[in-house]
Amino acid sequence: MTAPELWLHNPQTGELGHLTLAPEETGGLRMEGELWLQPGAAVLGEHVHSALTETFAVVEGKVGYTLDGVVGVAGPDETLHIPVGARHDWWNAGEGRAHVRFALDSADPAVPMAGRFFASIEAGWGLAAAGKTNAKGIPTPLWLASLAREYRDVLRLNRPPAAVQTALFAPLALLARALGRDVRAPALHGDRCPARIPAPDADSLDALLRTYARGATVSPPSTINV
Repeated sequence: MTAPELWLHNPQTGELGHLTLAPEETGGLRMEGELWLQPGAAVLGEHVHSALTETFAVVEGKVGYTLDGVVGVAGPDETLHIPVGARHDWWNAGEGRAHVRFALDSADPAVPMAGRFFASIEAGWGLAAAGKTNAKGIPTPLWLASLAREYRDVLRLNRPPAAVQTALFAPLALLARALGRDVRAPALHGDRCPARIPAPDADSLDALLRTYARGATVSPPSTINV
């Protein structure tokens, strides 16, 4: 599937994503896309990318953010650059819909990591679309351990502290895998990912965004283990 056709949704958080440049098109070095966030939508929490830089530009609405302890709000035509290793978080800070364009680049051209990051999004949003997260999109404990442990090379949450994550998530991830809760499972990736949706035209995109604004979900039936 080419990037212009690749759309994903997170029905728990009200996020809709469109990948406009797939990692496969850049040798895994870069990915680009756009996101629509409903009021209250947010990423998982403050986190760090140890092998990627991130840029996002606000098209519509207000996006709140923290960047190494600095809190701010970005509006239309404002761009935020997030260097490797910077602690950051971002969310829809307005009363209406927010629309942003984003890009992630591998920090080391010899180590392509954009594909790994996209796989982490597929897994996380796939779990949300399969009903395996809470209303904030945070997976149930064993799934969270599997997700955090597998993709720690591209995304690390700041809470709990890194040492605590290692102590807790390593054994929990092993238990999760033994019980079939493996974020690498084919059912969470590619065409089988529950977060994938057909590419909408302008009218169906507007209708879908209105659906999210009402708090409704459009997730498919789950085939993922609890």
